[in-house]
Amino acid sequence: MTKAMLQILTALLVFSATAAAQANNSATYLSGDQIQSTAKELQAVTKGLSFRNVDVGDAHVAIAIQHRLKMGPIGMAGIMHTNVTEVYIVTTGSATLATGGTMTDQIPMKAGSEEGTGAGFRGKVAKANAIQAIKAGDVVIIPKNTPHWFTVIPEDLTYLVVRIDPSRTTDLK
Repeated sequence: MTKAMLQILTALLVFSATAAAQANNSATYLSGDQIQSTAKELQAVTKGLSFRNVDVGDAHVAIAIQHRLKMGPIGMAGIMHTNVTEVYIVTTGSATLATGGTMTDQIPMKAGSEEGTGAGFRGKVAKANAIQAIKAGDVVIIPKNTPHWFTVIPEDLTYLVVRIDPSRTTDLK
């Protein structure tokens, strides 16, 4: 993880910790060693790992690491979170990310059904509003109710995810 990415994560954690301190006089701390150790554990796994999901008073804020293995063209199957805004901080690898559009054939996801993602839907998307190549060092903000999916992952991809849930529907961890 680069110094710039750590600074971004630190700023996000400071925001969370400040809000948490106002809500319950405590902070959540994730050391660089914890993040690096978890990233190494995920190298052979495709499912992400949520470090923490804390109540900061007016929202739940989660920090997770996602690792996606190299994959060819994936199609138009997306995911959409109804309460959660996500921030991706790409640490290694690259991918093509599609966002927006109208989701059809929606399959509901309950809050807690996937670690830290909250309620939402899976389904096909007729046409993306934007298709963007992403790589290490990039940051992407995906607002709630925005379908999103990777269309291709030409090399293994690892990214930190900050999930902000003002509805507080995600499970605390």
